[in-house]
Amino acid sequence: MKKIVMLLTGCLSLVATTITSAAGAAPLYPNSVVSNDHEFIATSDESAFACLVFEGRRTAEMPDKRSDQLMAKKTFIFTAHYTDGTSVGLWAHPKFKTEAKALESVAPAAEAVGKLPTFMRRTLDHVVIHRGDETAFGEGEGHFFVLYSENIKTRIRNHDLEETVFHESVHATLDSKYAGSKTWLKAQKADGDYITKYAKRLPKKEDMAESALFAWTMIMHPGRLSADVEARAREIMPNRMAFFEELFLARPVFEETSRKPAC
Repeated sequence: MKKIVMLLTGCLSLVATTITSAAGAAPLYPNSVVSNDHEFIATSDESAFACLVFEGRRTAEMPDKRSDQLMAKKTFIFTAHYTDGTSVGLWAHPKFKTEAKALESVAPAAEAVGKLPTFMRRTLDHVVIHRGDETAFGEGEGHFFVLYSENIKTRIRNHDLEETVFHESVHATLDSKYAGSKTWLKAQKADGDYITKYAKRLPKKEDMAESALFAWTMIMHPGRLSADVEARAREIMPNRMAFFEELFLARPVFEETSRKPAC
């Protein structure tokens, strides 16, 4: 039997004229999430999260960078429902032992997923959550990402959970469609440098996710980053900014729907 768990919540084309990066532009930080104090996505930002439904326990694929064992029996299966009619699975490993313990990690992840734009959440299939302390990772073909309970706690303390979820959701929802596209690669080449050292070290794998977080904040919350950081970011990646402006502004953040959340 399903049990409802209610929670309180508070293709693309580059611009016609290619912009040239400013001379001397260089990566701003080692990485986008944990090497700076910016709150790209604020705790107070609107979330489309509505509720969680516990669907029971079943065998599920639970990829884990610490183990080659893929399948886990009696996984805790939740579905998060959102006000725009989207829903996302959240699968917690059986090592959580109880539904209540699983919820300690599932609930904040569901809330953070609610701050994604509708079009990304519509593509995101599910989130895998393990016990333990490892860094998150995303998988584009299966449209999911993986979080770890102790790392979730650390990210919450440092106000980085929403940023982590956004970064991994880019991997899960945008990479497979756009990261190898001619438009993105043209923008990347025209800009010449990278927003972070992590993006520069792994341009095919990490540049889109690293760049997207800066772009999202600058487009949706102008002025949240300092004027100096915004100016330098636009110097480093003007063409990638144009790419994301077209992507993020093509539709409302939370698209309207006549369907009510199923909870």
